[in-house]
Amino acid sequence: MKFVLPFTGSRGDIAPGLALGIELAGRGHEVVFGAPPNLVTFATAATASASGISIVSFGPDTQALLESDLVRTRIKSRNPRVRTAALAELANFGWDDMTEQLSQMSVGADAAVAGTLGQEMTFNCAEALSIPFFALHYCPLRSNGSVSVLPGRELPGIVNRGTWRILESLRWRSMKNRENSQRTALGLPAASQPLSTRIARYGGIEIQAYDSSFFPGLSQEWGKRRPFVGFLELSAATTTSAPESTCDSPLRRWIDEGPPPLYFGFGSMPVQDPPALMDMIEDVCRSGGHRAVVSSGWSALDEFMDPTAAVATVGPVDHATLFPLCRAAIHHGGAGTTAASIRAGLPTMTCWFSADQPFWGAALTRTGAGTSAKFTTLTTDTLASGIATLLRTDTASRAAELADSMTPASDSLQAAADLIEGVTHQKR
Repeated sequence: MKFVLPFTGSRGDIAPGLALGIELAGRGHEVVFGAPPNLVTFATAATASASGISIVSFGPDTQALLESDLVRTRIKSRNPRVRTAALAELANFGWDDMTEQLSQMSVGADAAVAGTLGQEMTFNCAEALSIPFFALHYCPLRSNGSVSVLPGRELPGIVNRGTWRILESLRWRSMKNRENSQRTALGLPAASQPLSTRIARYGGIEIQAYDSSFFPGLSQEWGKRRPFVGFLELSAATTTSAPESTCDSPLRRWIDEGPPPLYFGFGSMPVQDPPALMDMIEDVCRSGGHRAVVSSGWSALDEFMDPTAAVATVGPVDHATLFPLCRAAIHHGGAGTTAASIRAGLPTMTCWFSADQPFWGAALTRTGAGTSAKFTTLTTDTLASGIATLLRTDTASRAAELADSMTPASDSLQAAADLIEGVTHQKR
């Protein structure tokens, strides 16, 4: 069977899809995986040992987009008109090119699997081809009574469900014109309802690619149409390391020369003032007597590793290799990085920017396995206080308990692939 997986976003957005694609290809299926042009090299390297999977460029350069004036400045403007215009521009960014690319990728496909971003266009394409549709969700995205739209705020179930429905309606209104333009080109009738309603009516399945233990009550509330499989992790799909894998001998020697370090990393998030961030980290480590490894991610940080220094700065890292060597983790709170730090049993502080990150921060705070703060509110004092919370015995104990509750990564991949393979085979 042929599966098409069009993914866009950051490395954390596409990695779960890559892991799933490798698993499906390993079962003898043809997989066409779409990756942003800036991540094609990463995706190609990650799938080098897998046969049956082809990587194609899909959508815009997401690193350039995140570093653009649109994202860094205009979308955060205090002027409502500027901000509204920027949000509309961002929503339209690359849409026409992606729908055209998707149509080409999907020729002969037996099923389509979307990431969290771009689900609307992939669903419309699947409906036009009359093939099964699957979506990977990396945090709660649909109406429910268990999780508040306002992370960290405990609200009654009826209020939660109502606010989620409002968000779904607002999303639909913002996407309506673009979606119906695509649907017309595909020969489909115009849509008049939010995507979640149409997916349910079509029989699509929204796979929750994270562990239900982080959000008690959701699994029972959502049932079979939104099954929880656990985190889909790339390291579980392949035994080969990406070329930027971390624990080469210099870093390992630095780690072994002292007590376990803290880990700092902010992934693809655009840090406005990297030197100021490094000054803050160094101040906190100096005053607290900590050692730290700082991963530059997509930020402009110079790599630095002095055997006598308390802080080492490195490039992109392999979390599965590095985290077990660390004492605690401080990061942006992306789903994949959160999964990796908790799976390693690390107390975790999320310094969130947007999207799903505050949900993971709230989940870690609620479970007692960590703490959370908005990145823009960080100061030397708040960072030091957060680290003090991570290093408490009770926080470490809860992190270890949460790690034990997580679904093994290989089981998660098998469950997701079994589901997709089974439904698609039945449809055929």
